[in-house]
Amino acid sequence: MTEANVRRSRPSAWVSTLVVAALTGGWGYARLILFPDAVFPLTFVLPLLVCLWTRRSWQLWSMAGAFAVFAAVKSFVLLPSHGVPAHEAELYFVGIMVNVIVGAAIVQFVLRQQTLTAEQSARIAAINSQLEAQSEELQQQNEEIKTKAEELAQQSEEIEAQAEEMERQNEELQDANVRLGTREEILQGLLQATRYPEHGQRALQEVCGRAVRILGAPAEALAYLERDGDSLNLRAHASANQSMEFPLVWSIADSLIRIVLEEDKTAYVHDLAQRPDVAGPLKPEHGIRSIIATPVRVAGAATGVLVGFSVQPAHWTQDQFRMIEWVAAQCGLIGEGLRWQRVLTDRAREIETANRAKDQFLAMLSHELRTPLTPVLAAAGALEEDPRLPEDVRDDIRMIRRNVGIQSRLIDDLLDLTRVSQGKLDLVHETLAVPALIMQTAEVVAADIDAKDQVLVLALDQSQGCTVSGDGPRLQQVFWNLLKNASKFSPPKARISVTARVIPEPPARVAIEIVDSGVGIDSEDLTRIFRPFEQAGAPVRRTTGGGLGLGLAIAKAVVELHHGAIHAYSEGVDKGAKFTVELPLNAAPPPTHDSVPPFVRELHRSATPFRALRILLVEDHIDTGRIIGRLLRNSGHAVEHAENAQTALATFRQKEFELVISDLGLPDQSGLQLMRQIRAIRPDIPGICLSGYGMEDDLRACYDAGFDEHITKPVDIQRLRAVVARLGNIKG
Repeated sequence: MTEANVRRSRPSAWVSTLVVAALTGGWGYARLILFPDAVFPLTFVLPLLVCLWTRRSWQLWSMAGAFAVFAAVKSFVLLPSHGVPAHEAELYFVGIMVNVIVGAAIVQFVLRQQTLTAEQSARIAAINSQLEAQSEELQQQNEEIKTKAEELAQQSEEIEAQAEEMERQNEELQDANVRLGTREEILQGLLQATRYPEHGQRALQEVCGRAVRILGAPAEALAYLERDGDSLNLRAHASANQSMEFPLVWSIADSLIRIVLEEDKTAYVHDLAQRPDVAGPLKPEHGIRSIIATPVRVAGAATGVLVGFSVQPAHWTQDQFRMIEWVAAQCGLIGEGLRWQRVLTDRAREIETANRAKDQFLAMLSHELRTPLTPVLAAAGALEEDPRLPEDVRDDIRMIRRNVGIQSRLIDDLLDLTRVSQGKLDLVHETLAVPALIMQTAEVVAADIDAKDQVLVLALDQSQGCTVSGDGPRLQQVFWNLLKNASKFSPPKARISVTARVIPEPPARVAIEIVDSGVGIDSEDLTRIFRPFEQAGAPVRRTTGGGLGLGLAIAKAVVELHHGAIHAYSEGVDKGAKFTVELPLNAAPPPTHDSVPPFVRELHRSATPFRALRILLVEDHIDTGRIIGRLLRNSGHAVEHAENAQTALATFRQKEFELVISDLGLPDQSGLQLMRQIRAIRPDIPGICLSGYGMEDDLRACYDAGFDEHITKPVDIQRLRAVVARLGNIKG
């Protein structure tokens, strides 16, 4: 019986409450009115038993509370009025309270036990019902089990038959697994061998060592022989018996090898003692009684033989036949790979040698082409400005200087393009202030801009305090190329502007824009002008002396090596062009001395103020030294010319100089050695290196020796003057 059933079996609340109230009231009347002086404590407990019928705890404790009140009234009001002593009244009250509480607790306990008993009975009844239902189900299932047992007995017979079949298949799978394991071990050997591609012997040795273990008895050794004419050479071998020795050279004529190679199949000899005619170089002292051999093919041709050995007469199994043939195929693969590796290694060595020879040839060719151009370019530059010559003669000299400069630029561009295509354009990174970088480039091209009476406007205030990490000379080469093109393809008196601005969106970068008002670029040409040997507006280029179309391709490669980007924009022909170079900014601000104040200025001539210097010029080429010395003297400098390192060093010790300009290819020693000796005497002396060699290694060697600048021949006198002026002001 559940708790709900218990509730349903007890009387209603109204009825039970009326009964309890009537009984409580009647009992109080009897104890207080009818028998006010009676002192029987137990009489208060008897009415509480009615709650066993009502089965409500609140009625029980309500009745107990009422009896406690009756007891208090009787003990402290009625009994004293009937002459009962106070202590007896108090004892009576205590007795009544104990009886009421104990009686109520007992009734409460009985009620609780009734409830628990009812619930337990209900659970037992439910369990009995479930057990009865389960018993019926079990009986039904028992009948089904009997039926299934009969079916299982039949299936068991079928399973036994299948088990026998599976056992047979399992044996076959185990055999196949063993065969796969042997092949896997060989393949592991091949994998190990590929880790040492430069050691072909080690690769073959690895395979032979694994194969001899896999072949198993009677095989005790395995050898790989490679054909060399009418004999075979031992290339690799492995044996379980380390003391076993093998001939290093095998003859083909009198051995089993001849049969194997001629018939192109696997063969074996049961006992060499009975067949000495096919023993070949194997003598009785070798202790070998039985062999099995199979051809090894490389590129379809039998190039060797794989031979297994046994110290006992043996019959080789079909599985061993298949295994040694499979191992021979793997040896053939290794041999094929080694053959191609040797071919590739030889070819790579030839290419590397040819590449070094080509680089040396290009360096020597550029030096030999540049050196004689230097006096020509310098003399043409001087005569071009000589007012004593007629104007038509000076026009011709300008043409000579312009074409010599173009030839020099072509040499530089071809060398740079070669370095870019080979990935050899190395960069020397340093922190560069953006305004100073652009100003230095502008000084170099100022002469060309002045020659056409053009105006160069620099707006660099937004780049104040900005630095980039990069190769200074290479970035100057980029901006020099863009400014040179802007001047070349713009008319006289044109305006060229250079603007530097910061793009703050991550990643932060600086954008340098070069805008001209020249011939412009057709929209179709914008997509190809950065390709090598591509020129936009070819007719215009020919009339303005355009080169091979390499400058922008080199500029793009240099910018991208700096993790930047270069873009071109033009509204069309005769509408000018804009080139934008974007470079990533450094997080840290530049040093204070590298910054320039905000400005927007028009640059007509070099912004570097002139300062006369005492210069030591070291140049073994007489014409070059004479012309450069004369042009520097015409600029206001004091020049001492030395034709070799010994004279230069003696002159330097005797006189005070503020700048050294030296060629590298001097007759008695290198200009690099000379600069080191001069720096040992005066560590602060600035130097300019003149060289016909312009490779990256040449530039690094120049700076490592102590030179501050490197100028590649033929020397542009305007650039030389700008560099001399800048170094003179920095060091002064």
